Order: sequence, then structure tokens, then C-alpha cells
Amino acid sequence: MVKSKKVISDATLVQRIKLGDSTSLEEIVRRYSDKVYSLAYHLTRDTSAAEEIMQEVFVTLISKISSLEKNSYFATWLYRVTTNASYGFLRKEKKFTDKAHVEHIEDEQTLSYDWSSLPDDILLSEESSTILHKAIDSLPETMRAVVVMKDVEGLKNEEIAQAMDLSIPAVKSRLHRGRLILRQALSDYYSKYAQPEGGSA
Repeated sequence: MVKSKKVISDATLVQRIKLGDSTSLEEIVRRYSDKVYSLAYHLTRDTSAAEEIMQEVFVTLISKISSLEKNSYFATWLYRVTTNASYGFLRKEKKFTDKAHVEHIEDEQTLSYDWSSLPDDILLSEESSTILHKAIDSLPETMRAVVVMKDVEGLKNEEIAQAMDLSIPAVKSRLHRGRLILRQALSDYYSKYAQPEGGSA
């Protein structure tokens, strides 16, 4: 019987990188390249910029990783580096528009369309995916980053707070508002398929 290969933790890899182990560096790059690119792209909405930011982030990793005091915080540190690099690009391009307030969002109770009855070919369609991604792209930068980290990358609120240098209540607030905006965008689209709750077919 072949034993499964033990997965080396990020903390162990980071410690080895600090000691000059190039193989561990290659593994970290392999493990996080897609995640770094995804976050950079969702923040900049620019594929070329996301590629450049990804390269910049890993150059920063090599030069600054020795300053990381707690190896177990590596992922959140890397996300912070990625976020800062993305915001740097947006400021340089004069595209940073992080608004303190967003347009009025209808309360959850007013979103009356029931999606549960919709067939999978509608819920999972390419058009649905396109609308969702456009809605994510329309969010203010820091709100978009929180939503992506939580709902795309699966980070915990505490990790997002560390990566974004925000309080946990601020993370929860931005996540809640962001999800409402996305829900509204999808409700507008699905309303042509779904019956209002309590309505007749």
C-alpha cells in the first residue's frame, strides 16, 4: 500500500526559505501563484497588471520574508503584500476609487425572488457567472478584496482583518454590504426566471 505524501505546512516552508532553501521557495510559489494572481486581478481588473503584481509580490517575498516574525501568518502577510501592490497600481493609474459609501442597497427582506426552484442550467450558466464577476468588479476596491478573500479564497474573517489591516467588525460590515450588492445584481438577473415568493406560476 502506497502511503500518501505528507503535506508540508506553510510555516515549515517559510522557515526553510529563510534558511535559503530554494526548493521550499518553489513550492510556496507553486502553492500561491494562482491565489495571488486571482486577488490582484479582482482588484485591478487588468490581466497584465495582475501578472506584473504577481511577479512583484514574489520578488518582495524573497527580499522581505526574513522580516516576517510569525511564520504561521505567512498567508495573510502575502495577501497584504498583494493588496498593497494592487492598490499601488490603481493609485498610479488613478483608478483607486474606494468609496466610503456605496449606492443604496435594498434590504435583504425586499429581495423577494426565490432562487431555490431555478434549474442548475440557469444557476450555473455562463451568463450567470459573467454577471456575478461583473458585480464583483463593480464593488469598491477594499470591499471587493474582502469579498474575494472570503468567498473566493476561503479566508477566515480574522485572517482578512490581518491582511487588510482592518478590524473584524469592519471586515464583517464590508462583507455584508458586498454580498448584498452581489445578491441584488443576481436577483435582478434571476427575476426573469423566478416567481416572487408567494406568487402563482
